[in-house]
Amino acid sequence: MLTTASELRTRLQHIEAEISRLQLSLQSLHEARTGVLEELRSLEGSRSSVELPSPAKYPVLTLPFEITSQIFLECLPEDPIRPYPSLDAAPLIFTRVCRDWRTVALSTSTLWNHVRIELDSDDRPGHLDSKWVALLDLWLKRSQTQPLSLAISNWSYTEPHETLLGVLDGQSRRWRDITFRLPFNSFSRLEEHASLPLLERLTLSAHGSPDIINPISGFRHAPLLRHVCFEAGMHPSDIILPWDQLTSVEFYGARADDCLELLELTPNIVSCVLDVQYDSHAVALGSPLTSLRSFTVSGPACWGLLRYIAMPALQTLDLSRCPLAVPNFSQIVQFVKRSQCQLRDLKIYVRSSATAQQAVYLLHLLPSLTTLHLVLADGDTGTIIFGAFKAVDSGRIILPRVESISAHCMHDYDDNQQQIMLDVITDALQIRGGLRPAFEQRFGAAEVVCSVDRQQRQSGPERGSPAAVAGVGRQGHGAACGKPWRAIDLRNWSHFFFRDVCVCISILFRQDLDFVDRRSIFECRNWH
Repeated sequence: MLTTASELRTRLQHIEAEISRLQLSLQSLHEARTGVLEELRSLEGSRSSVELPSPAKYPVLTLPFEITSQIFLECLPEDPIRPYPSLDAAPLIFTRVCRDWRTVALSTSTLWNHVRIELDSDDRPGHLDSKWVALLDLWLKRSQTQPLSLAISNWSYTEPHETLLGVLDGQSRRWRDITFRLPFNSFSRLEEHASLPLLERLTLSAHGSPDIINPISGFRHAPLLRHVCFEAGMHPSDIILPWDQLTSVEFYGARADDCLELLELTPNIVSCVLDVQYDSHAVALGSPLTSLRSFTVSGPACWGLLRYIAMPALQTLDLSRCPLAVPNFSQIVQFVKRSQCQLRDLKIYVRSSATAQQAVYLLHLLPSLTTLHLVLADGDTGTIIFGAFKAVDSGRIILPRVESISAHCMHDYDDNQQQIMLDVITDALQIRGGLRPAFEQRFGAAEVVCSVDRQQRQSGPERGSPAAVAGVGRQGHGAACGKPWRAIDLRNWSHFFFRDVCVCISILFRQDLDFVDRRSIFECRNWH
């Protein structure tokens, strides 16, 4: 049925009438809105004197951009313990406080040039999937042009997302301190970069059986690279590096032959840390390591490694994680004699009283030593070693240049061992440095070692005052206090002159103590 012209005109009139009605309603709403706004402004004006300041008036929000940015940087942890970025920690938390802080945080590129992502660990299951790669990509873009410190750990045997290596490669010219813990085959897909101009430190760990034969070459062009750390699954033959320019290397979970290969490749290293877990057939190095100054070695196969090396420039030797046992003694002695080094700092673990005399013999071979740290099995071991400091052979004493001695006892010991050990230390100090006259002159007391019990610690005289210093000696350590003593602590109390050395004795015992570390410690420190 056709619609006539008159019907259409009638319909148009109805529409125009509805438009007019709605326009009037809209005008009325605008007028009402204006009235409400005026009332609101009037109300806010009358209450402005009692209301809290607006966010813009908070002093912290009035700081210049540069100062706020620097405050944010100071809030970053020096060594992040979180295995991945957290919304509740810096820098992400700054983006959630307010718009102004978010602007500052996103504009401060140095907030974003450090990132650590560790997956499939005890703290975070999973692997580097597309979501984590997208987060990493966004994070790196926020760092703009800053040098990068990255720690990317994918402990899962599942390969990380295929885009991960592309994201990392795209920022390779900004790498400075890099840690990659990835399935072995991931490293083979890293591009061989024309240059890594900023790379200084490199840590690599691999897991999974490799499918490749050719060594990894993605890190070979790094003119500033000085420090390299290999963790489990890596071998020197697996990778091409600028070996000659390295000055510091670390190798964990290693075989003895791999350690020797690493030392052969790095003739200019100054510092070396080796964790030798597996013994293997090895060949002695063709030449001594003439640049090496600091050497730390640990692991069950560490002693065998010493047969193959010589370090004539060595100054610091750390064997504190290698218990000295009878079968190992000849190896360390031969190493010292072969190296003919002027060792200054030694850390050594004396496993039992049976090896204490051997440790004393070793110390006689090191007259240049100035710092000695002992890890002791028990009090008897300490008594034997410290007793050697009393001996004077034809006018010669053990360690004539020593300036600092410390000892950490792995186990507690009984009162009798405590008494004997303190007497030995007292005698040794008096023989070597004329200790008693110096002490008497300084404090007007007749005794050498001091004691204080728990009650005195909590409510006794002021720490460091003469009244707080209770003399003990061969009369018995509890004589001055009248109670069984629980601790000896002279740190920051009194100074005993050991030649040019100030000696502070601090021996903390496990008996009934809940305010000290449950260890026994003896320390001698320099006088300055």
